[in-house]
Amino acid sequence: MNSNTYFYQFLEPISKELALLAKELENSIFSSPRTMLTHSRVFIENILQQVTKEEGIIDDPRTGLKERLDLLNDQGYLIPEIRDALHLVRRMGNQAAHDARMFRFSEALLSWEALYSIVKWYVEVYGPVDVSVPEYQDPSPQAETVFDMSELEVRLKGLEELLKNPPAQQAEIPASAEVAAAVAAPAAEVQETPGFTPIRSITYKGKSLQVPYFLRDAFLLPQRFDKSETFLIRLGAEQEARIMSELPGNLEGLHKNVKRYNEKNDEQFFDELGTFIEEEKVRRQLILKRQGELFFFYKASHIVVTEELKKVSLTADEFTGIPSLLRQLNEDQIYTVGQLPMELVILAKYDNVGVGTVEKLFDQLKAKVKNKTDQADGDIITERKSFKKWESLYVKVKHKGMLSVIEGPSVPAIWKEALKWIEDHHLPLYDMVKAGIILGSTDNGKRYAIALQPIHPDQRPFTQLHTYQSQLSGEVYYLETKINPKSGLETLGKVLARLGVEVDIPLLKAE
Repeated sequence: MNSNTYFYQFLEPISKELALLAKELENSIFSSPRTMLTHSRVFIENILQQVTKEEGIIDDPRTGLKERLDLLNDQGYLIPEIRDALHLVRRMGNQAAHDARMFRFSEALLSWEALYSIVKWYVEVYGPVDVSVPEYQDPSPQAETVFDMSELEVRLKGLEELLKNPPAQQAEIPASAEVAAAVAAPAAEVQETPGFTPIRSITYKGKSLQVPYFLRDAFLLPQRFDKSETFLIRLGAEQEARIMSELPGNLEGLHKNVKRYNEKNDEQFFDELGTFIEEEKVRRQLILKRQGELFFFYKASHIVVTEELKKVSLTADEFTGIPSLLRQLNEDQIYTVGQLPMELVILAKYDNVGVGTVEKLFDQLKAKVKNKTDQADGDIITERKSFKKWESLYVKVKHKGMLSVIEGPSVPAIWKEALKWIEDHHLPLYDMVKAGIILGSTDNGKRYAIALQPIHPDQRPFTQLHTYQSQLSGEVYYLETKINPKSGLETLGKVLARLGVEVDIPLLKAE
């Protein structure tokens, strides 16, 4: 097919709108499986409405998809093959609308094949006699994302420089050293993902940050920098630090551009800039991995914005403890969750609304995503293996004769409580985090649980990121929280035991 044709073009004589909807579904299979699955429900619902009309059945507009499907089936209008195909599309669409997990191309293709069976049946039974249905055809993936020309130029120059000045090599290398060299990280890493090529360095007193290409002109939103927010606002007013490209290559003396600031502000900003860059890398990887999906971001965390979440009203009935924010959002004609900005920290711009209020909103949104997932269509049956889900996680600890209980409703919550407890008792945690705490009960795994950078030993970014700011050093600890509760408790038990704390985890004993 050329660019002006599409598979379901043969539907145009029956319904131009239905044909165009099918075209968009086809285009979204490889760009956003969630979108394809969710909107396929609308496609089959329209077909069933037409069938209901053709058969002269009295139709209530309020009838849901499942009820209409069951009605037609009970009255004998659906053959088993089509009934099953309709239920498959409906169930997968419901999952995509409620569940925040990542959906696969294979799932979208499965729904696409079911749609073909449904359309073929509909056209042959109810369509004009002169409309013929072509043989099934798999959709073609769209072209892969390529490097921007400016970034490609940087990459080529870097590779050409390597060709001109290759790393020095000795004439003979002992066998053991040769093996070591083979497994070591390359001297100059070649980034394969568009946008991640280092474009410039920003330094401060011997320390250096690499700015990737996709951040070359990034807006430095002051609310993303907790300790440097006012400093950034003042610099921005002087046109010194509104976007990344306005920053000097060396941040020493940056404070001299505004009054009443000192070197400490330069240092704090440099540290927070490093955190900002790492968080943006994680976000970029997430967006590239789950193209076509919508997210809400708050600092280092994110939420998948499902179709159901978009519809939730921004009212006091839905969100508690943030009346001033809700009132001002409504005054700006923002009435539903789907109208909120992707970067939630922007909401701190409203009067009497701080980051604490925004965090309350984020936590409640996150809870709604979980609730919607748990309440997804009851007839969806999954066969995933999972560890037992506990209502609350807790560990019993004993240190210097004092008994305590550390608890939390989730892995991130109990880890943060545990880190706070450890620092309150002045135990030597920092060196363990600096070395990287491996996930699980041993150190044989390939993923970090807690580290100073959100990157695993294999250079993959953390999948689900939380942060904890040390009360003692001020450093930000990154927590990989895409794990099951069992592994979370095992990791916590290992850390506490190595710090000389007696640990008792009844939940693991029960397992």
